[in-house]
Amino acid sequence: ANTASVLSCDANVFIPKGAIVTAIKYFCSGAITNVSALKNATINPIVGGQVLGTNNAVASTLLTAALPYTQTLVATNGAYVSVGGNLSVQLASSDSDRSALAGTADVYVEYLYCGERDIT
Repeated sequence: ANTASVLSCDANVFIPKGAIVTAIKYFCSGAITNVSALKNATINPIVGGQVLGTNNAVASTLLTAALPYTQTLVATNGAYVSVGGNLSVQLASSDSDRSALAGTADVYVEYLYCGERDIT
C-alpha cells in the first residue's frame, strides 16, 4: 500500500492529442476516510504516461470534503497533450499508507482543443 499506483477514471474520459490543459480541479462531495494516513502522498492526473500537474500536490491537502482544490499545471500557460489517451490519476508515496482510504473525489480537467487544426 506504500508504493505508487495509478487509479483509473471513467473509461469515457478521453483527452485528445493536441489539447491544451488549462486547469485541474478536485472536489470531494463527501468525507474521505483516513486521509491523514496519506501524509505526503502526491496526486497527479495523467494522460497515457504524460503528467499534467506539478508533482507537489499533496493528496491529504486537496482531498478535503466540500472544498474545491486547483492543482498547478506543469507549464504556466497550459499543459500540451502530445499523445491523446484516457485520463488516470497517479497516487504516489514512499511512506504513506493508502490501504485504509475510502471515499470518492471528482477530477475536473479543463482543456482547449481544435480538432480541425491537424486536418490537412
